[in-house]
Amino acid sequence: MKITVITSPFGLIPPHGYGAVERLWYNLSLEFVKKGHQVCFVAKKPQVTVQNKDNITIQYVKGYSWSGSFAINLCLDFVFSLKSLIKMNKTEILVMNTFWSPILSVFFSRKIKKTIYNVARYPKGQFKFYKHVNRLACVSKPVYDELIKQEPSLENQSKIISNPINTNVFKYHSKKESKNLRILYTGRVCEEKGLVILVEAFNNLIAKYPYIELALMGPRDVADGGGGELYINKLNTLASKFSIKWIDPTSDQQELCDEIVKSDIYCYPSIAEKGETFGVAPLEAMATGTPTIVSNLACFKDFVIDNTNALVFDHKASNRVNLLSKKIEILINNPEKRRNLGEKGVQKSLEFSNDIIAKEYLKDFSFLLNNK
Repeated sequence: MKITVITSPFGLIPPHGYGAVERLWYNLSLEFVKKGHQVCFVAKKPQVTVQNKDNITIQYVKGYSWSGSFAINLCLDFVFSLKSLIKMNKTEILVMNTFWSPILSVFFSRKIKKTIYNVARYPKGQFKFYKHVNRLACVSKPVYDELIKQEPSLENQSKIISNPINTNVFKYHSKKESKNLRILYTGRVCEEKGLVILVEAFNNLIAKYPYIELALMGPRDVADGGGGELYINKLNTLASKFSIKWIDPTSDQQELCDEIVKSDIYCYPSIAEKGETFGVAPLEAMATGTPTIVSNLACFKDFVIDNTNALVFDHKASNRVNLLSKKIEILINNPEKRRNLGEKGVQKSLEFSNDIIAKEYLKDFSFLLNNK
């Protein structure tokens, strides 16, 4: 099977960048290649290219930096999508990850047998323009439900295929007992991730537990999807009783895993009701055996069972800071609880390996090609 993947105009594929979508599809493509398929990426060109040694073909197209303006980003997405579709070779399966590529792909039908759109964001009314796409692959049940709610006629074209994680990298590590405890967040450092709640929860705890540390790891610059200097200053100011440990982002999955493993508790307090669609970051933490706390977003329910394989706090409650403080405190005081949650988290994470999810996609690709 010939498979082509168009990625974002703003994110670089490994090993150049750390975008979640780019990393996800690159890892899946490694599995596709292992299973005898040909894969080509049409992706944003990095400043310096390196020779690909994974038997994946890459066609680079000039990309852009995230502007912070929706209108400008939409225009840049259009230009990138058009150039990508022009540049790509003939393919049997086209996987699309930009806003405009599903709309423009109809004009390139001679080059494409079947189209798949990766629905990794909450639908915002745009799917009425995507009705000719052969498969709308939704990353979680909440995303699927919202899509069908907005466009009931697309039910037969839509299905749920979860995001995968790399369980060869993110795998179980036993935790060493230590008096000092580190609580870690990984991901974009911006307002919608609920980091204000996490910092304020730490303010509640630090006097009683002076041996705990809060580490925040991920992109901070606006161009990389972060909140920028003003937001970082806001968090540092809020941390009136302690100092945040800042860790730079990395595109190396093993380095990311190592930082998670060095931590005793993982917290992902996102408040992005219509932004968070699955939750790869907390699932990666669970895969390492790190006890995890998440907010009560619907998308996490695809893999989180409260008080069984993770802890959940109500991010919409008026006392949400205190609720998160109590969840962290439970884990601070109970090493056995941390261990049990970690072990159950590992078990659940194995259901989302690259191998399993790649097989789901390949089965669906074959179905589409065989059903004209």
